[in-house]
Amino acid sequence: MQQEKIIHLIKRKDKMSADRGTWQHHWQDVANFVMPNQADFVTKRSKGDKRTNYIYDSIGVHSNEMLAAGIHGFLTNPSSEWFSLRLKDDDDEYNNNEEVKNWLDDTTNVILSELSSPDVAFSSHMHEYYLSLTGIGTSVLFIGEPSRREGIMFKPIHVNEVFIAENSDGIIDTVYRCFKMSIRQIVQKFGEESLSNRMRQTYEKKEYDKEFDILHCVYPRDDVKKGKKAAKELPVASVYIDEKEQHVIKEGGFNEMPYMVGRWSKAVGETFGRSPAMTALPDIKMLQEMMKTTLRAAQKIVDPSLLVDDDGVMGPIRTTPGSLIYRRKGANIDPLITGANIPISFDMMEDIRNRVRTTFYLDQLQFTGGPQMTATEVMERTERTMRLLGPTLGRLQSEFLGPMIERIYGILSRAGRLPAPPEIIAEQPLKIEYVSPLARAQKQMDLQGLMRTIELAGPIAGVDPEAAQVIKGADTVRYIAELNGVPPRLMKSDEDLQAERDAQARMMQAQQAMATMQQGMDIAKTAKEADISNV
Repeated sequence: MQQEKIIHLIKRKDKMSADRGTWQHHWQDVANFVMPNQADFVTKRSKGDKRTNYIYDSIGVHSNEMLAAGIHGFLTNPSSEWFSLRLKDDDDEYNNNEEVKNWLDDTTNVILSELSSPDVAFSSHMHEYYLSLTGIGTSVLFIGEPSRREGIMFKPIHVNEVFIAENSDGIIDTVYRCFKMSIRQIVQKFGEESLSNRMRQTYEKKEYDKEFDILHCVYPRDDVKKGKKAAKELPVASVYIDEKEQHVIKEGGFNEMPYMVGRWSKAVGETFGRSPAMTALPDIKMLQEMMKTTLRAAQKIVDPSLLVDDDGVMGPIRTTPGSLIYRRKGANIDPLITGANIPISFDMMEDIRNRVRTTFYLDQLQFTGGPQMTATEVMERTERTMRLLGPTLGRLQSEFLGPMIERIYGILSRAGRLPAPPEIIAEQPLKIEYVSPLARAQKQMDLQGLMRTIELAGPIAGVDPEAAQVIKGADTVRYIAELNGVPPRLMKSDEDLQAERDAQARMMQAQQAMATMQQGMDIAKTAKEADISNV
């Protein structure tokens, strides 16, 4: 790579770093009260250092963890099928083809099986990803191709390491990452021949644990050629740089963007996202101060100051259990009554906690109606929750889930681990259909409208039987199954239904033939018996 290009990449990183400067102080403030384990933005702490110095009430930490776990369970639960592959072309020639449907179903199952593999640890990585998303507002996940192990590599990235830029459509297509690696790790990953001068000197001295700053630049290439490409010609460029020496450690590329950057919500003109934790931060900080004040007030009540007469006490005052205090006769030792009203403080704090829970959608994600709730009530509450989370769900699908599935599909396809597509769809593009509980709940309005129509049409069909013929029975059942996330492999195809109809028709014809034959035999028997009686 030309030296001018290296300098350009470093200068661009410096520009993005300056633009991100104000965010770091905001992130530090949020992380101190909501994500103390990741509060390393402005304040740098040693490994194993205590990180809860600012927290007296853990409602912020707990609420963020609950929302992250709820989003993971509703959106990407590995124990259930949360997405399926479909063809972008809505032509019935493809969608109704049994071979195509089976291939799409098998491919989906292979990807889901990869995500549920213990080697991948998808669930734990996703929980970390969602914690950053709901707390900091921006989250980053790196998806790498298998190297020393069989499974796809998932690695959550701390937001403080990342610089991002959008294209003209508002899509993040450029990610720069600054991180540290030991010289031992650098040699393992890139080889000894890739080292810069200072790295080589360190390696020769066998200082294997000494760390160096690495800059990883990932951005789209402008001059992408069609056909089979070398690593330096792939659509997404990848350049590892020793920034201090302006030395390229490795230049390569990716077929897809490996960094999945998600944002909870985004203000106009901003690149990084905003989160529920940022909205709840004033209440969370207020609660910490109120808790400190309440604890001091309670401590004064439980262990109060003492009022004593002037020169009335002969010995020192001891407040430990079982201690003796010697006093002059007639001297008084009385506790100081502060008049603090602890219950009012707890009521005020609980009101603030409820506001924090509402900001984190916990009142919507956790049903508190009890077992007496009807199915309709549960459906309505779920629908209301999905309406509130709808904008976030749409952003996650376009910015994170869609690119992540495309990346996984590409990796598995290049590794030869996906079934070969039928020839009929060799050039057909795919689309992703989300069937998670969160996505299905958004479709409940369509389902409710359909079921309400069928319910109202029943009495009309009783008066006019032709009214029932308006609804296509088989298509209606397929649509209901699709809305409820029933796998296509469990539904009979049109060919299966036609074969069953033909079999039933042949069976009826055989039964009618047998009945006609039996009737003829009965008539012949009756006639013969009549002839015998006449003789």
